[in-house]
Amino acid sequence: MPLIRDIAPDDYPVVEELLNSTDLGDGMSYEPGGLDVVVAELQGHLVGVAEFELHCDFGHDEGREAHPREQTFIYTMAVAPTDRRGGVGQALLPEIALRAQEAGDTFLALVPQDGAEEAGRQAFFQACGLTLYGPDRPGAAWGCPVSEILAVKGTADAAGE
Repeated sequence: MPLIRDIAPDDYPVVEELLNSTDLGDGMSYEPGGLDVVVAELQGHLVGVAEFELHCDFGHDEGREAHPREQTFIYTMAVAPTDRRGGVGQALLPEIALRAQEAGDTFLALVPQDGAEEAGRQAFFQACGLTLYGPDRPGAAWGCPVSEILAVKGTADAAGE
């Protein structure tokens, strides 16, 4: 099981490399820019990252359907290609949900990045309990109640004991 922790400045070059290797980076030096960021470590190596914003008013300006309560919006989730299908993403998502719950947010939202791996990203988020909400169009929003993500984690934790 990966260790999930807050990002540290020493992690920035590794996160930059990870984002660029998964086609989610911008090719510039990494800087969190005020976002909440957690990283995943396996055996001392950083293998995943998630950027998110608590209390986000996602989608109002774009005319998207709004969830009636506070939301946490996930901007980026990336796992090193060599460490996919090992539970890293499934550890990052509940950590975000837990932090959202602690902050009083009740809903997680995201827009899966497009590109060559868009179908795989959507399949991952669907397997984690997120569903499409609003119109099915490019840039469509996905989300679910925080409690559903935490319930799935609780079930998995109980099964592993």
